[in-house]
Amino acid sequence: IQRTFNSLHERTQQSVMALASCNEDGTGVARTPQGVYDTNSFRLGNDPKGGLFLTIARINHSCRPNVTHFWSPRLQQKLIFAARDIDVGEELLTIYGPGHCMTTKGRREYLNEKFSFECNCEMCREGNVNGGDERMIEIQALQEDFDFALQSSSSSGSTTDVKGQLASVRRCLTLLKEQGLVGGAFTKSVFHHGYDICLAAGDYDGARSYLNSELVAVRDSEGVQSSKAIEIEQVLKDDFQDSE
Repeated sequence: IQRTFNSLHERTQQSVMALASCNEDGTGVARTPQGVYDTNSFRLGNDPKGGLFLTIARINHSCRPNVTHFWSPRLQQKLIFAARDIDVGEELLTIYGPGHCMTTKGRREYLNEKFSFECNCEMCREGNVNGGDERMIEIQALQEDFDFALQSSSSSGSTTDVKGQLASVRRCLTLLKEQGLVGGAFTKSVFHHGYDICLAAGDYDGARSYLNSELVAVRDSEGVQSSKAIEIEQVLKDDFQDSE
């Protein structure tokens, strides 16, 4: 990190060091490039190395973000996508984590440990006043159940199981919408579960419908030219064009 920092232009170095270092700031320890990197870097897909992006690093956190980010290997860029309609002048807010659904207490503990701040975003201020924490717990439980759903339905061969699994998919999508976690980054994996369940059950119309929904979600969160979007388009063309 230090070697890469030393190779930067002086103005870029100044911009980097103007970013926060949550484990150093306020401790009396001088801010370092490594500390800034640890606080502000983003994962680059499956690459174990991360990247520091000066503009994106300035985007504040919300547990109910209006933008999400995606690393494009094709473009070698970190892309920002709107998760919903954004008003003129409205602050852009992304999500720092965690990577799974947690209650307000759990999210705040995670963010405080990871980034040294107590989250006071809209969702955290609401807490469980409108059932938010209960929704987050149910969403997480449903998403965990999806990992076992296909194996269960394949072994039992039960239509009732498939109907129940699809009801869980619809329930999860409803809960995400109620919680304000909209946008393709949150829904694409759920749509894919619906596709997998329908495909395993031989419901090709249902599979095509869920795959089309996943395609929209992927385009909205990864880009129309992303490898995943192109892959889904090809599956729809090769496997489902005759059933339309």
